[in-house]
Amino acid sequence: MSESSLTPVQIAPLRPASPSDPLPPTMMRLSSLSVVLLTAVSSVLGQNTTFLTGLAQVLQDSGCAQLATIATTQLNASTLGQTLLGQVSSGQPFVFFAPNNQAFSIAPSNVTSDSGRLTDIVAYHMVPGNFSSVSTTYPNVTLGRTLLNDPSLVQLEGGKSQAIAWAIRADGKTHVLNQNNDSIVVNTTTFGNVTINVIDHVLNIPASFENTIPQDNMSLATVQTSLSAVSIPFLNASTNQASNVSLFQVLNTGLHGFTFFAPNNTAVQHAMTALQGLSSNATAIQALFQNHLINGSTVYSSELVGQTFTSAAGETLSFSFNATGQYVTSGNTTARIVQPDVLLTNGVIHVIDNVLVNTQSDASAASSAASSASSAATQSTSQTAPIGASQTASLTGSSSSGAGSPTGSNNAASIALRVPGAGTLVGMGFALVGVLLGGLMTLA
Repeated sequence: MSESSLTPVQIAPLRPASPSDPLPPTMMRLSSLSVVLLTAVSSVLGQNTTFLTGLAQVLQDSGCAQLATIATTQLNASTLGQTLLGQVSSGQPFVFFAPNNQAFSIAPSNVTSDSGRLTDIVAYHMVPGNFSSVSTTYPNVTLGRTLLNDPSLVQLEGGKSQAIAWAIRADGKTHVLNQNNDSIVVNTTTFGNVTINVIDHVLNIPASFENTIPQDNMSLATVQTSLSAVSIPFLNASTNQASNVSLFQVLNTGLHGFTFFAPNNTAVQHAMTALQGLSSNATAIQALFQNHLINGSTVYSSELVGQTFTSAAGETLSFSFNATGQYVTSGNTTARIVQPDVLLTNGVIHVIDNVLVNTQSDASAASSAASSASSAATQSTSQTAPIGASQTASLTGSSSSGAGSPTGSNNAASIALRVPGAGTLVGMGFALVGVLLGGLMTLA
């Protein structure tokens, strides 16, 4: 997190839960020390001494003594860390995903040894806003904006901070979704205006497209090779130079904000005949790619239900929800979202179970949507409520539909394609469908 990138955000105190096992004597001593240090820090920063001292005690009582110690020693060594501590005592509502002692014991060593990285990690565990009235059971998902907005780790549209997703799974427990390790809330408590969700793993900050895809080999095994097989002309705004780059590069680092509906490997196998029939038609393949992408806008699952958006091809993507899950429709094809909200550094993936075989396009609608997305991205927002809360409330198991404002897209005209042969198409896995952004893309 760069010193200049963290804008003070409203954070509130955490709320821990009581642990079942007593802390070792050494950890008890560390926790007592953290209370003393926290008190000293607060007097320097003008923080609420009583509040921070109480928070440190609650963390200790909840099995998070190491987190309390880290906060009062390592975090306090940097300006940004001090800012986080000040925000925690501001009195504003927060949700704090607090890794317990066991979580830190199994975390990579560089989590705690690198103070800059540690500050970013703690920021990703802090979510401003009141979520007390929100409880979602998967495939419904709760999403919130964290305090993480380090531009080296987050490249969403409009400088937005990174999101976090969680839901109650079939085991009745709350899970933080799409993590390398299954992160479960093992206890919940409150302290002041902070809700403390004690978790059993340190959370992973969402990574790049390139580093995320290998984590889902079951569904997305061939994406890197597949997306690398298709190139488009791409305009680098910083150099004003255009060059051909692979679609993989564009999704990995070229876009600041996108939503990608990624057919899994099974979906592509089922669509094999249709895909082979398009292998010699570059225009149709271009439209097919574009109709799996919302360019310029990161749209999470809680914002999709009952809405319509414009794809990068200028076609309508409509969304519905019923007792069997959430669905996306393009043209005459509908797919179920089987894995929502795979969060990325610069966008989001929703894995779907069917290829959206829509080869239609509307350049005018695409251009209009691109303009709207660009305008929306310039609007400064500080979100302190569940993302898509009004839409999430309607996920009740019955089908819902409706129109929403069109969002991200780009002009689909004048694109250069290097089209792979039919054999390559069949082996592409989900990647076959997700890429063409249309027109000459500009690196934001």
